Amino acid sequence: MSKTSYKTKIINNHKEFEERIEKILQYAQEIVIDLPFKQQKFTIQEKHLILESLILRVCALWEKFLETELILVVGYDPSKLIEKMNIRNITKPNLSLIRAILFSDVFRDFHDIERSKSFFKKYIVNGYNCFNKISSNQVKKIQFIYTIRNYLSHYSEFAKRKLLDSYKKEYGLSRFLEPGQFLFVNNGKRFRDLVATLKFCSINMKTIFK
Repeated sequence: MSKTSYKTKIINNHKEFEERIEKILQYAQEIVIDLPFKQQKFTIQEKHLILESLILRVCALWEKFLETELILVVGYDPSKLIEKMNIRNITKPNLSLIRAILFSDVFRDFHDIERSKSFFKKYIVNGYNCFNKISSNQVKKIQFIYTIRNYLSHYSEFAKRKLLDSYKKEYGLSRFLEPGQFLFVNNGKRFRDLVATLKFCSINMKTIFK
């Protein structure tokens, strides 16, 4: 596959992700402010639960986006992968081989974006490492999103304490709020701010391939 084909696939990956995130933002806004054309009305508790569910979906979409991006960017210039894995007899590995090399030895997740950036750096040529476009402020917001996600996934006391610590550190809150209640504040402003961060990350990242 040519570099032009890889670039097209990379841009399409961003476009698809950004469109999905935008649809989630629009849907959440309709739920929160009950636009006139929205016939079904939700209680406050139902709105909280829906926002929590959307956060889980956003995280799943983000991880799928990152996994696809990693494979495509490595394919765009596989020289660093070839050198690191000592596969010089294969100068143009296809996407299936790249996926197998990067993911077959161990389960990988992208919950910790800072740790993930270190992993990406091992296999992506510096000039094409779009993950470096994710700013430190965006990293903090993504980590906060995943603190919420971890609590919603486990409801453990440990996850609850971690989330409360993040509430205190990032928002100055002294008492625990369930994530849906926290995200609902100011007509869902916190939800919009956090979720839009992922869209802006994608927009910044793709500038390398424009």
